[in-house]
Amino acid sequence: MGLIYDNPDLAALTLTRIAAEESEGPGALEGSMLDYLDDLKRRNGTAYLELVAITLARVHFKSLDAVARATGTDSSILLDAAEVDALETL
Repeated sequence: MGLIYDNPDLAALTLTRIAAEESEGPGALEGSMLDYLDDLKRRNGTAYLELVAITLARVHFKSLDAVARATGTDSSILLDAAEVDALETL
C-alpha cells in the first residue's frame, strides 16, 4: 500500500498547503515543492505527476467557479482575467 499522499487529490492538497506557507515569504518553500514533486515522481512516475497537475487544474477551476457564483460573475470572465494577469507577468 502506498503512502496516503500518493493519491493525486491529497498530493495536490499537500502542494497547496506548501504554496499557502510559501505565500508568507517569496519563494521560501519552492525547494520544498520541488523536493515533494521529485519524491512523488520517483515513487510513482511521470504519469502520476500528470494526474496531480490535472487535479490541481480542476481544483483551481472549482475555486474560481465558486467565486464566480458568489459574486454573480461568469466564471469565464474570471478565468480570462486570471489568464491576462498571468500573461502580464511574462
